Amino acid sequence: MKNAYRVILIGLAVLGIVYASTGPEKKTKEVKNKTEEVEEKSKDFFYEPVDLCKFPVSMEVGYFATIKECNKREIKLEQVDCRSIGRDGDFPCYKGSDVIEVRANFPAIFNATIDKSGGDEDILKEVNLYWENGVNTIQGGTGWEELKLCLDAWGVEIWKSPVGTVKVGEITIGVKPLDETQIED
Repeated sequence: MKNAYRVILIGLAVLGIVYASTGPEKKTKEVKNKTEEVEEKSKDFFYEPVDLCKFPVSMEVGYFATIKECNKREIKLEQVDCRSIGRDGDFPCYKGSDVIEVRANFPAIFNATIDKSGGDEDILKEVNLYWENGVNTIQGGTGWEELKLCLDAWGVEIWKSPVGTVKVGEITIGVKPLDETQIED
């Protein structure tokens, strides 16, 4: 009986080897043939993308303000009658202004300061730097808006300068957001 079991086991082992060597190959060929058929049919068919999801894009935006052509801004002072700037007797007197185009993405208030040191000698002694009609605010968010900056000078020490156009100072423009009490509707 032992021999019979051995013969059966050997027979099963041989059948397993034969099946293993031929079975998967046959299945692989069948799968390969079916894949080629599907690929052949797919060549004539075009798939469109399908939208799966839409979601927003957001960003944190900070305060933005700019002055148009800031590097080209200049107030040119011209001699005027001192009475025209309310300074009778403080000869010589000068006046000048510049229209400044500004924009911001928020309601803004602008300020201006002047450094009166223009060269070796300080020529400007007394000045009044102001916004025309006291208007130095913009609503913001509407594009370019105009502000007019004016400068009056009196008691100017012109004898300290050579004849011609000379730099007598430098203006700095600042900006900050309006607080809630300053915003007009």
